[in-house]
Amino acid sequence: MLVEIKKLAAELKPYKKTITIIAITGVIYALASARIALMTKSLFDALSAAKHDDIMMLVPLAMLLALITAVTRYYHIYLMNYVAECVVQGLRQKLQQKFMRLNLSFHNNYAAGSGGLISRILNDMRIIQDGLRVVADIFLHPLLLIFLLGNLFYIDWKLTLATMIMVPIVGAILKNISRSMRKYIPQERDSMEYMTSTIKESLDGVRIIQSFNLEKDMADRLTRDSDKYLGIRKTIYKRQEAAGPATEFIATAIVMTALLYTSYQVAAGKATPGTFIGFITSLLMLNQPIKRFQEAYVRIQEVVISAQRIFSIIEDPSEVPESPKNLPFPKDWKKITYRDVSFTYGKDMILKNINLTINRGEVVALVGASGSGKSTIVNLLERFFDATSGEILIDDVNILDINLKDLRRNVALVTQDVFLFSDSIEKNIWAGDYTRDRAQIMAMAKLANAHDFIMKMPQGYESKVGDRGSLLSGGEKQRISIARAMFKDAPLLILDEATSALDTASEIEVQKGLDHLMEGRTALVIAHRLSTIQKADKIVVLKNGQIVEVGSHQNLLSQQGEYFRFHSLQHT
Repeated sequence: MLVEIKKLAAELKPYKKTITIIAITGVIYALASARIALMTKSLFDALSAAKHDDIMMLVPLAMLLALITAVTRYYHIYLMNYVAECVVQGLRQKLQQKFMRLNLSFHNNYAAGSGGLISRILNDMRIIQDGLRVVADIFLHPLLLIFLLGNLFYIDWKLTLATMIMVPIVGAILKNISRSMRKYIPQERDSMEYMTSTIKESLDGVRIIQSFNLEKDMADRLTRDSDKYLGIRKTIYKRQEAAGPATEFIATAIVMTALLYTSYQVAAGKATPGTFIGFITSLLMLNQPIKRFQEAYVRIQEVVISAQRIFSIIEDPSEVPESPKNLPFPKDWKKITYRDVSFTYGKDMILKNINLTINRGEVVALVGASGSGKSTIVNLLERFFDATSGEILIDDVNILDINLKDLRRNVALVTQDVFLFSDSIEKNIWAGDYTRDRAQIMAMAKLANAHDFIMKMPQGYESKVGDRGSLLSGGEKQRISIARAMFKDAPLLILDEATSALDTASEIEVQKGLDHLMEGRTALVIAHRLSTIQKADKIVVLKNGQIVEVGSHQNLLSQQGEYFRFHSLQHT
């Protein structure tokens, strides 16, 4: 618990000056409020004795103190809310940046998927933000409690000591609630992750859901997730609210006891009515700081759990590490070599001792059944994750020693599942390399065979593509993706089944763009349709994570091996 609090405190450091103001205004507020409570004794004593001059002096002073409490309370709460907002926004940015640095293994293995990660960046952050706001209460209300207790000791120290017998009871109640909260809050957070994941799947898969009449199935799934979440929240609310009635009953008992005692003292002439009013006023005012402190204490338990979840990702080591050598990408490289490369995913061996040489300017096709390791080979080249053993060299330079950004700057990727940003066509093409002059965007679109359909759109290159390119057809999205890769102008090209999801007409249009894209580049092509790779310089056939054949189209057909079998299946 202390570890997470220290980490959150570190996030507050940039706002030290503002927090100092928050602390000062809290102290002034507590002092002024306690002084007003004590002044009630003098006011009622003056009123009882009909001392008009004393009343005329005390009333303006009380008004001044009331103004001070109003102003300091405003700045105290306003500034704390603003700081909480700033801290959470900073954490949200750190978390998003971390998501983008985490390797594909982390994202693929995360149980609740992207919906669960969204839950952390939204729901857990909201809990932390609400919790940080009560930091103001932690500054203010303990001080107010101390000053009010000072009033009580000043007025009647014997009675004050007697009332403090109940303090250990309140502490025991809070401790019990804290222990219970630490048990149920993690369950509630996990439940929220799965509920968010279900909602996201409902939106992402709406086409399939409607096509297969799965609306009720998804609704039932969300209902189950919601029922589980509500059950846990019900338990948490029980624990949270249990302290309120208990502490309020204890507070009422103390007030009634004090009332009986002080009324006896007044009747016996040992105290004045002002003493009675001043003591009761301070005692009643104690309820607010005690209640706020109780709420803050309970809230902190939630904040600590959410902070654990946030920092567990921010500190997750599953990043592709930067090399201390930080070498630039070789300029005049001649070949790429996979040397005894193996890759394990969980308990499964995906690649086994891969040895492959790709000469500069070659088009190398990767062929094999699903799960044979084709995509893994290209993913390792871009370091979406690193090989379990072996090495990948560009000439004699291990890619692990190359600056990661520079490595990826020299590789252009075109995939089957095209991802476009919810922005304009121009911005999506320009995303290939924001450092280049955008004047070349139209020329790249023409080479990608995309210019004509772009110009038919209402706003041309400024037309929006929608979420993930939803306003475009599959072929149009793919041609924008090719234009983006062309604009990047990287020497290495990866085509991961770039045309497999297209109809024949769209494939012809897209293939024209791909032909332009591959000119003068080294290309690794993954394709299920063997007709698209017959002109490749080298075809690499994989089976169960191993290379079983390498050669040209005609050469491999003549061997009548695994490639021949694939070819026969597609031409029967």
